[in-house]
Amino acid sequence: MNRVPPRAPISRVERLGVLLVPWAFIALFCGLYLEFLVPRVRDGHLLAVGVGVFVTFVLIVCFTAAVTFSRDVLTGRWP
Repeated sequence: MNRVPPRAPISRVERLGVLLVPWAFIALFCGLYLEFLVPRVRDGHLLAVGVGVFVTFVLIVCFTAAVTFSRDVLTGRWP
C-alpha cells in the first residue's frame, strides 16, 4: 500500500488564488450570459429561450460546485 506523505498547509495567498479561479470563471460566465444571451431571450426567440434555460442550469451547477469547493478550501479539507 502506497501512502501519500502529508503536505504542508497552503498559505493564505495560495488559498486566495485557489478560491479566485472558480469565482472568476463564474463572473466571466455570468457577464457573457448577461451580455449576449439575455437580450435574445427577452426577444422571445424559441431557440434562444431553450439555450437560455440550458445555460442557466449549467450556471447553477457551476455555482454549486464553486460554493462546495470554496467551503472545502476554507475549512482545510483541500488539498
